[in-house]
Amino acid sequence: MRAQRREMRRKDREMTHAEAEALLGEADFGFLASVDDAGQPYCVPLNHIFTDGYIVFHCALEGAKLDNIKTNPRVSYAVCTEHEVLPEEVSTRYRSAIAFGTAEIVEDPVLKRELLVALLRRLAPGREFSCGGATIDKTCVVRIKVDTLTGKKRE
Repeated sequence: MRAQRREMRRKDREMTHAEAEALLGEADFGFLASVDDAGQPYCVPLNHIFTDGYIVFHCALEGAKLDNIKTNPRVSYAVCTEHEVLPEEVSTRYRSAIAFGTAEIVEDPVLKRELLVALLRRLAPGREFSCGGATIDKTCVVRIKVDTLTGKKRE
């Protein structure tokens, strides 16, 4: 059973859905939160792209995040940009977005290659994609279908 998400307490800081999507697309770094089979939370920083309603990242073929996704594909992903501590106000200026969705390991080789090319274009502009099949086979691509996305800002 999926828990109900709370309403945002500070409605005056809530972003529109379009603003939250734009922020997720602008950011190239965030934090993936998952849960293992014993219910232990796990949060890991990683690079990503946001395309066609999916958060996409690549990683090794094994590891804690993949084990968790295989056990429970429900994940959360958070980004925060333009953060600055404002000591005189005892506050922080920021723009953030939190996505909830379902993660899947991309198995289709054509889609996997397309997503790796998209990652390279975004994260290493100007670099030519020169990875062959063997390298692609040694790389895992995960995409998260975003079900819920909220954004918050203090400017």
